[in-house]
Amino acid sequence: MKRMIELKGMGEGEFLNRWMENRTIRRNQNVLGAITGPTGSSKSMDCLSAGNTWYNHKFKQDFPIENCCFSPVQLVRRINYLQSKKKLRKGEFFILEESGTSLGNLDYQNRFQKMFIYILQSFRSMNLILYLNLPVLTMLNKSARQLIHFNFITCGIDYEKKFARVKPLFHQLNQNSGKSYWKYPRIKTKGRVVALERLKFSLPPEHLIEQYEAEKFKYVNTLTEDFIKELDELDKTEERKMARKDLTDVEQDVFEDMQEGLTVQESSEKRGRGERTTYEALKRAKKKGYSVKKIKKTENTLEN
Repeated sequence: MKRMIELKGMGEGEFLNRWMENRTIRRNQNVLGAITGPTGSSKSMDCLSAGNTWYNHKFKQDFPIENCCFSPVQLVRRINYLQSKKKLRKGEFFILEESGTSLGNLDYQNRFQKMFIYILQSFRSMNLILYLNLPVLTMLNKSARQLIHFNFITCGIDYEKKFARVKPLFHQLNQNSGKSYWKYPRIKTKGRVVALERLKFSLPPEHLIEQYEAEKFKYVNTLTEDFIKELDELDKTEERKMARKDLTDVEQDVFEDMQEGLTVQESSEKRGRGERTTYEALKRAKKKGYSVKKIKKTENTLEN
């Protein structure tokens, strides 16, 4: 991978824009990069800044917040949408924001990784740019890490001047051994070849930050709701497992009906029994320590 670029009086974003343009336009390739660092180290703002600087340079417009995605599914949908509208251009820039959240969920990490590898590999033929926001690069499995072209590690914020610095490490993969090497890019400037050990990212425009915060708020709310539903389902599953140990068959049937939200009347009709029989089964279950959340209004449903 050629990383030697001659720049005279290099300005902010110039090296990165030149490098990405060389890959996506001239060499007909993709760009897959990560920005890593702890919470509050400017990863999100750096991604937005890089995206906006690129869009200003390449397309003469601001970065569209719709290209900032919070899950692989959202990313695929966005790409498919642009394709369907014939608006997917070479060099289109995407951000997979908060990707560490999904990667940390052990319940579907394997499924996520398989889908994620597919996305990364598909980018090779689409000439797209994807930035990942991650706490640490090792949250990607080895196969995914081998596809990454660079890892920008956050290393400081100048709050007075409102810019952040990152350590730019570019990836070289030994095709024989599969071993990765991470090196500073080398640039030629003012007749000298030097290692570029830091890149600077200024804050993105205020309107873009506001749009991002609104999208993130919506994402976090959805994530919280999904988490609550998942915990609720786990609680129900655990209660069902416990109930199987000491409930009679009738009590178990009625208990599961109540868990599904049926009323006493509906459960009785379903099983062809009288309501009194159903109610007595519920009373016995309650005495054994089991409770059912009231989903449908009924006078005879057990409450927490």
